[in-house]
Amino acid sequence: MDADRFTFRVGNGWLRDVASEPTPNDPWPCIRWDERLLADQIRFLDVQAELGIEYNLAWGYFVDRSWPVPLEKVIDAERAEMLEAFVTAAHERGVKVLSGTGIYSWGFDEVIAKVPEVAKGHARAMCPFSETAWDWQRRVLDFLMDPKWGLDGISMQSADQGRCECEKCRQFSPVQHHANIIVRCAEYVRAGRPDWTIGQASWGLRIDEPSEFEHVQRISEAVDYMIEVRERSAETDPPRRPEMVGGLKCAFGSVSGIFLEPPQHWERLRWFVPCGLGAAGALNRLWEDGGRACELHYRPFANPVEEVSWRTAAGILSSPRTPLTVALREAVEAVYGVTDAAAEELADWFARGENAYFSRAQFKVGHGSFSLEPLVWRENPAVPGPPVYLRDRMSAEARREYARELDGLKMELAAMEIPNQDAVDKTVKAMEGTLRDIAELG
Repeated sequence: MDADRFTFRVGNGWLRDVASEPTPNDPWPCIRWDERLLADQIRFLDVQAELGIEYNLAWGYFVDRSWPVPLEKVIDAERAEMLEAFVTAAHERGVKVLSGTGIYSWGFDEVIAKVPEVAKGHARAMCPFSETAWDWQRRVLDFLMDPKWGLDGISMQSADQGRCECEKCRQFSPVQHHANIIVRCAEYVRAGRPDWTIGQASWGLRIDEPSEFEHVQRISEAVDYMIEVRERSAETDPPRRPEMVGGLKCAFGSVSGIFLEPPQHWERLRWFVPCGLGAAGALNRLWEDGGRACELHYRPFANPVEEVSWRTAAGILSSPRTPLTVALREAVEAVYGVTDAAAEELADWFARGENAYFSRAQFKVGHGSFSLEPLVWRENPAVPGPPVYLRDRMSAEARREYARELDGLKMELAAMEIPNQDAVDKTVKAMEGTLRDIAELG
């Protein structure tokens, strides 16, 4: 029954976040689409369908940072075929396809550079008081709404690149400013495609201030769900989140408390960071507060640890009252082929592996994204970056302690009787990748 699970269960990420192969020499975000990526996407869709995750939301179907000027020949025939194959595969599995969509910001770099009247001094954000800017935003929405793409909706982001700060725009608070442009775009899409699902994610936008709630409510009247990326509304004393949920017209949600930004540049077995219990626990708390939406970030299933973490969280989206340890056990059963006592043993091992890192790391659940390497390494954005999850979130002594515990966990795993030996071998390689990075950091 839908009443017994999250209403909007959304798998979410950049196009290549599920890729089994990295792109170590490309600046982020790389949106290269080939047969290997399509196979990885279909593998991901299979697990989505298995676990009842109804939506697949990707950024990068058409462009990375810039819609072209003029808005013509956006993708070639080969890419259009890839998109058609992906959408068909999703629909065959009962999964709806959403497109990540920048609102007045992400995707308009070339427009701002070549059509200067759309912006008032901001390098990445258009001005809502420019009719030319609205004309460009409308063109993008029209392009996405074309039935030939087969899309089922969009998820909008307007704040992650900042906002226009011209004299007219400064008269509005950030929430009011973003509500104005989000509502305008949502209403336009609703009129053109009433069959579509419309989401909104508040990257870069704080929506928990009581004095701004009327503007948050305006957004909720125009969209089907909204996502609070950093869960500030759950951290007040007392928490405001239950009250907020009760005052909205749409479903409210999060990005699951803990999610790793899949590193574009790294080999897929370089890291071992199980975090399924942390994500599942955050979703359980969200459910208790009345939340009914989640954009659950992609994981590259080429790393079996990542698949376990994703499956654990996804299990809560489809069955929120499932005990967290049961969700974890079901995930390790699916990935490693274990049952009964062996499944309990491996689930306990995963729980200790998760605690080994997060008990030592400086990270608070609900505080947004978790990077392994820098998302964009300023020193050289087109090569693999350093392991910031170890370098910046742990002291040298904590890393040494962590390495000792990882060595012990690796020996335990080798002694277990596990049917899927390939998954075990990959897990060991992932642990060894982490241990090498710790050793190099010193």
